[in-house]
Amino acid sequence: MSPKLSWYLGGTALLIVPAGIQIVLYPWLVAVYLQESPIRVGLAQSAAQLPMLLLILWGGWLGDRFDQRRLLIGLSAGMSIVPLVVAVIFTTGHFNYTVLFCWALVGGTFAAFIQPTRDALLNRVAGNDIQRVVTMAIGVQFGVQILGFAIGASAEYVGPPTLLVIMSCLMIASTLAISRIPPLEPLPKQPLQHPLKAIAEGIRLAWQNSSIRPAIIQTFSVGIFFAGAYMVLLPLMVRDIYSGGSFAIAATFGANMLGTVLVISILMRRGRVLRPGRLLLIAGAISACVLSILYFELPQWLFYTVVFAWGVCGGLGMTMSRTIVQEAAIESHRARVMSVYSLGLMGGMPIGSYSLGVVIEWVGVHNAVLVPVVGMLAILVYLRLASKLWYVKSVLQKPG
Repeated sequence: MSPKLSWYLGGTALLIVPAGIQIVLYPWLVAVYLQESPIRVGLAQSAAQLPMLLLILWGGWLGDRFDQRRLLIGLSAGMSIVPLVVAVIFTTGHFNYTVLFCWALVGGTFAAFIQPTRDALLNRVAGNDIQRVVTMAIGVQFGVQILGFAIGASAEYVGPPTLLVIMSCLMIASTLAISRIPPLEPLPKQPLQHPLKAIAEGIRLAWQNSSIRPAIIQTFSVGIFFAGAYMVLLPLMVRDIYSGGSFAIAATFGANMLGTVLVISILMRRGRVLRPGRLLLIAGAISACVLSILYFELPQWLFYTVVFAWGVCGGLGMTMSRTIVQEAAIESHRARVMSVYSLGLMGGMPIGSYSLGVVIEWVGVHNAVLVPVVGMLAILVYLRLASKLWYVKSVLQKPG
């Protein structure tokens, strides 16, 4: 492994651990600490993804215009300040739902610029086999996220301010690791054009590509149906059915992530998948069937087992969809195309989170499971019949 790839993966890992802490800490704060209703839980979760919906295309434009390594250094350093501010507010006794909401919006704004920049930089440090490195990067991200879940599980015992300070320190360490990536060849010169025109160009390229377009549609559907279930349905099931706190929420997310890491480790040993589009559709269908099991009343151990199996399917789907887009995107527009891909997932999240919170309020957590299951299956049938996703092949591609 080259030094530039090693430092890239190290910097990514150090930034993902605090993300894992926040995935546990944030819903625990809103659902358990503040005891908010399902609708307000869904609204709070949607706020965390709303900046992605509004800003990630601008993040893609920025990532194509400026040196991605320097951008990541500056953005990671700036992001490290946010949890420190929240920690100070918490210790002064002024933490409430409004502060939580603002924290989500500010943190999400940084993430909207970091995500496409990091995705575009991956191709420049990857080497020849993009699919293998994409699989490795996703494996690292989800593997260390489990560590973040474990740290987040201690929220009830060490207190949120301590966890927020830990998050900030890890973000600073990520900044230092990214700064160790050796300087890269300058990006090809981009013609001067209005940012909106450049963004529109990235959207057009993504939408006109017969491989990228269906992958983005599938990813947007995952954001609406599956991510909403992950961020809202699972924590509320833990709270309302199993009377769990931060540890049970962390165990639920951890079980899901273990499934993802397991399947990614298998993919890394197996090598490249020749038809990622076919596997993407199959994994999505199985994932919907697995999720439907949560409709029934389950003992807690079986609940964790189902969540683990759902993570296996999710790992397959995420790896295949991202591989398709990374391989098909051209270098001069890669950050913009990857921002469109990320917009699919993250843009669907606030819609799915809030909508599912409303559905849960109306029909309860068990009945609400059927909404993402039916919705996702309908989209998969459409993609099988109306797109060429089933026939998409992987290529051995050298980044420019």
